[in-house]
Amino acid sequence: MELSNFTYDSNPNASLLKHTAARNYPYSYSQSDNTKSNSYLKFEALIKEQSNFYSVLMDHVVAGVFVIYEHTFIYVNSYFAQLLGYAVEEIIGQPVERFIEEEDWLLPQSFEGILDSEITKRQIFRWNGKHKNSSIVYFEGKSTSIKHDGVIYYLSTVQDVTIKYEKERELIRNAKMYQRMLMTIPEPIYITVDYSIIFANRHGLDLLGKRHVSGLSEQSFLDYFDEKDRADVMHDFQSALLLEEATPFRQQQMIINNRVIEVEHSSVKIENYIGRTAILTVIRDLTERRQDEERLVRSEKLSVIGQLAAGVAHEIRNPLTALKGFTQLLRNKYTEHSYYFDIMGNEIDRINLIVNEFMTLAKPHYNAFQFNNIVSIVQSVLSILDTQATLYGVELDFQAQQNLPNLYCNENQLKQVFINVIKNAIEAMQDGGRVTIAIRFEPAEQMLHVKIQDQGVGMPEDVQRRIGEPFLTTKEKGTGLGLMVSSRIIEEHKGTMLITSKAGEGTLIDIQLPLHMEYMSNG
Repeated sequence: MELSNFTYDSNPNASLLKHTAARNYPYSYSQSDNTKSNSYLKFEALIKEQSNFYSVLMDHVVAGVFVIYEHTFIYVNSYFAQLLGYAVEEIIGQPVERFIEEEDWLLPQSFEGILDSEITKRQIFRWNGKHKNSSIVYFEGKSTSIKHDGVIYYLSTVQDVTIKYEKERELIRNAKMYQRMLMTIPEPIYITVDYSIIFANRHGLDLLGKRHVSGLSEQSFLDYFDEKDRADVMHDFQSALLLEEATPFRQQQMIINNRVIEVEHSSVKIENYIGRTAILTVIRDLTERRQDEERLVRSEKLSVIGQLAAGVAHEIRNPLTALKGFTQLLRNKYTEHSYYFDIMGNEIDRINLIVNEFMTLAKPHYNAFQFNNIVSIVQSVLSILDTQATLYGVELDFQAQQNLPNLYCNENQLKQVFINVIKNAIEAMQDGGRVTIAIRFEPAEQMLHVKIQDQGVGMPEDVQRRIGEPFLTTKEKGTGLGLMVSSRIIEEHKGTMLITSKAGEGTLIDIQLPLHMEYMSNG
């Protein structure tokens, strides 16, 4: 770089180079004539040679141009001075940091970092300039270092990008606002660019089994879908980009952590999401809906059985009473055939038991609900079943958490549930074993858990899926009504009965009961 046609004023207090035509020209220095190095004098001489030409040229450039030596402005063009609201003379000779916001010194690509660098190639930088009126002017520019006789100078050009920066800030603020809104929506939501996930709300992260969005962009969103469905997902994304409306919900399968999940999804285009065109996708996990549908079907089946019970139980009981009585009379009269009469009596008792179980499926009586001690209820059941457990060689191991709260329940109904479940557990271990009954309270859920674990033969998966169906049983002489009745009672208590079983390894039944049932007052 060479500048000429300038003369130098030897007065050390002038601190200006002056044009031969007496026109003030904006150069300054902080050293006196006696202390200036030879290299600096040589560089000044080069500037003087071409200064008039470059002065006119630089003042007509629509960009800020300046030269810096030892963190001090020694040249600025008028355009740069106007951007900061100063006259040229007010900037010349001033330290750079006077015109830089303090926060800008922390930027990794800041101008300060370039000034401290000895790299000679052109570098791009950002700079938050401090305007004369104390406002901030955002600059983006390029800087080149010039080394002459061992002395480094910096020639830089900048553009005012304040409007661009403020628009970007506005886009970022809007994006964060949208993200906060999306975080509260109780469905999985994803924002993708070129199939890469750049945002997921809390439910979206939960669905994918993730805790943070970081790392999600490394995997294509399509990879989470079943391979046979990916072409349809791509088609929906392309449709969303072309259309100005959301695509219809489509049912497909996602594979997450080797688990197949049935979902439905819809996508819509987002214009200018942080400066990019993105796709917003809403996912609905159909797992809970399918479970609700299965519960509804099971409830309808129970309702049918309940209606049947109400209609025929009374009619069955009357003849059973007569049959039972006359069988006993005949047994007393024909003692030589008592064996056959005993069989008849036992079968009549079994029919009567089935009728009683049918009656349990009729309309529940909520007025029997009150606060009870769950430990006392279970202990009374264990005392009843202790003899049967001994006959089967089964040990009953009871474990209860200390200071358990009382449960609002129907005591007799829960006793029936525990009798059915524990009795089944005992009978599942023909060769003996242990049944563990554990009670604990979960404060966060306000739920009591009664877990019953056996070491029996377990249940195959197809039977587990049908638990609660009428007449479903794995026992040779079972009716299948015991577990169905138990399911109905637990549902009346607004609880759940979760069954985990594996053939040959036993069964775990987790009965979960809420402490309070305020709705009963309205029932």
